[in-house]
Amino acid sequence: HRISFGHDPDDADRSENFQPGTIIDKVIRHPFLYNFFLDSQDGLKGTSCPTRYIVLKDETHHTVNDLQNIANSACSGL
Repeated sequence: HRISFGHDPDDADRSENFQPGTIIDKVIRHPFLYNFFLDSQDGLKGTSCPTRYIVLKDETHHTVNDLQNIANSACSGL
């Protein structure tokens, strides 16, 4: 399924996408699992599609921000 996110034009880049690295974790949520959406890369005009991540188990006890940063870094190869 494809989810469309409305966003403030002031937060968009010149291609009308979210800024790379944008994380959406407060508005759309699963009631029992920790999930977030990450738009990690640039896209063509208005075509960027955030990826949904679901944390099934965290045995390392990372913070929420750590997990999001790890996912973003893995996408960009940093």
